[in-house]
Amino acid sequence: MDESKLQSNIQAFRELIQSKRWTIVSEKEVQSGYQLVVTDGATRISINLYSTDKALIQGTANPLQNELTSWWYERNASSTRNAAGRTRIGLDESGKGDYFGPLVIGAIYVDEQTEPRLISLGVRDSKLLPDNRILALAEEIKTLCPCSGVVIEPERYNEVYNKIHNLNLLLARAHAHALESLLEKVSCDLAIADQFGNESLLVNALQEKGRKIKLEQRPRAEEDTAVAAASILARAKFVQQMEQLSQRVGKTLPKGAWNPSIVTIGREIVAQYGQSTLAEVAKLHFKTTETILQGQLDKGDYPS
Repeated sequence: MDESKLQSNIQAFRELIQSKRWTIVSEKEVQSGYQLVVTDGATRISINLYSTDKALIQGTANPLQNELTSWWYERNASSTRNAAGRTRIGLDESGKGDYFGPLVIGAIYVDEQTEPRLISLGVRDSKLLPDNRILALAEEIKTLCPCSGVVIEPERYNEVYNKIHNLNLLLARAHAHALESLLEKVSCDLAIADQFGNESLLVNALQEKGRKIKLEQRPRAEEDTAVAAASILARAKFVQQMEQLSQRVGKTLPKGAWNPSIVTIGREIVAQYGQSTLAEVAKLHFKTTETILQGQLDKGDYPS
């Protein structure tokens, strides 16, 4: 995206804020973009606009954040839903960037009858929705559309990764498995997925399963309704699996990859149960594992 488009997005937010009689508290340049801090008198929200044409509307769910997020999504919907009205399968994953928890792939079949109903439900990229809304939406989506999913729990994930040492290949095979499962239920000649690696990886994985289908991998694919619905299905399953894994170790497992409590919880698990249990709840190829185990070695709590 060029600089003029970034400036256009900034101006659009300014005009929205003015029309709502909210207040811009501060503005500043950030890396690859621009930040606005806005308040409605009760809550402050930071909005980061990037040169990639993305907006990060920060903070926990509240009326101001919800309204800003809805406005931004609807503003971009007309230009991004270029597959709207076409029968297609959307694919997306959850858990790829999380240290704890599984890798989950969601696949959903959408046609001209179900797409308007998904939009009316408020289906959008799962990263724009709080987990409680995602869980509720996922149940509604499953009643409307044929869908499938693949859950690779951490223990199995680690086993596969140790054999292939290629995350994009692992992702491609998981996407292909989810798509294959759905194609056993429906007939479809188009699938849309986010751009996560060389497209040939996913195409080859599909061909291994004897499937020929037109595949579109694109940046920001979650802006397509079908992919957004798949992202919700995947995220809902990820959240549910995280709760189960947390119960297994008796600790609330943090989401994400950079939360400082991740290392603390990881060390507690190793100290209490051993490294084998860490492998049951975490993706061990993350560098975080080295930090966790080094902490145990420093204390003499874990054998070399």
